[in-house]
Formats: sequence, structure tokens, C-alpha cells
Amino acid sequence: MLTLALLVGLSVAPLTPPAPTRYLTDEAGLLSRQTRETLDGRLETAARNSGQQFVVWIGKTTGGEPIELFAERAFKAWKVGRAGLDDGVVLFVFAEDRSLRLEVGYGLESVLPDATCARLINERIRPKLASGDADGALTAGIDAVLQTIGGGAPTAGTDVPPLTVAQKAMLIAAGVAFLLLLIFKPRLAFRLLGAMWFFSGGRRRHGGGGFRGGGGRSGGGGASGRW
Repeated sequence: MLTLALLVGLSVAPLTPPAPTRYLTDEAGLLSRQTRETLDGRLETAARNSGQQFVVWIGKTTGGEPIELFAERAFKAWKVGRAGLDDGVVLFVFAEDRSLRLEVGYGLESVLPDATCARLINERIRPKLASGDADGALTAGIDAVLQTIGGGAPTAGTDVPPLTVAQKAMLIAAGVAFLLLLIFKPRLAFRLLGAMWFFSGGRRRHGGGGFRGGGGRSGGGGASGRW
């Protein structure tokens, strides 16, 4: 009887999707391929520049669970944003439920308070979804959120420092060595170039390696809507 009760409990327990590997996940096929690729790349670039993580997750349904509970649980499991800064945001959209929610980390609640989230949803996202323009809705929503939290601009301290004289000399020497190798051993040179491209992450899209949670937390702030 105890085993049966445990099995019944597990069967009705709400499920949390695995952490996404991309900044935009569209499990409902709501967006066109071009828009999905473009927005995923923009979100990844913004995260790389600013450190803040803005994730978009599009599913079909919560299965009857209130979207607020689903969003808070998923945000906690995925750890969106940086540990200690809690500067993560997730936009959840459920196509069959026709519902959406912006879930905001502790560290961004001052720039994305509940009222601002509600305004962005009602003015920038919901009307376009209601008219059938999902591509336009998500593009406008992502633009608005990024602009509100800083537009993905690099934060202080992220500028690349100028090269020193020694570093410049090393780069010149490496360039000359590769040029000589290309002239006298072209096959080896191209093999070396291919290995460098591979190990530097050339096989990854957008060059950033996708989303991985940084340990951020959500306080349940944000706003929900329907269309």
C-alpha cells in the first residue's frame, strides 16, 4: 500500500522541465525558424556582454497548474542569473493555454518591478500574440526587456584591456611563424588551424556555448497575462 501511494503521488506531482541548453527554447513550434535562431543569438550575446541572463521558454501547457507556480519552480531549478546577483529573467509562454509570465530574479526586481512587467506584457507582447503575430510579439517583448534591464550592454569592468607591448610582440611572432608554416608546410598549417577552430568552440552556435544557470534566485516577482 505504501508503494502504491508513493507511485500515485509521483504520478500527480508537477513536473519541472530540464534546464534549457539555449537562451530561447520553443517546444510548441510557435516561432518561425529564422526568428527563433535570431532571438536565441541575441539573448546569448546580451548575456555574454552584460552577465545578466534573460531566458525565453515556450511550451504547450502547464497541465492545469497555475503559471505562477510553474514559473517560480522552473526558475529555481534552472538557477537563472548569477549567484549573489540574482540577475535573471525568464519569459514563459504556453501556446495551448494562451498564457505567459515574466519571472524576475531578486537582483532585477528594482528595474523590473511587477507593474513594469505587467506593462511590457500588456503593451508589447499580448496584443501581437492575440493577433497571431508570435514572431513580432516575442521580438518586441525581448527588445523591451533587454532595453529595460540595460539593453545587453557590457557592464562596468567587462571591457577588454589593451594589449601590452610583450603581448603584441608575441602575436606578431606567432603570425610570422604561421605564415612560414603555411608556405613550407601548408597541409600541417591547415590542420593546425582546424584544430584551433575546433577547440576554441567553433562548432558551437553563436560562439557562447548556450545557456547554463549561474546560481540565481527568484523571489516570485513578475507578472502574468493571457491572450
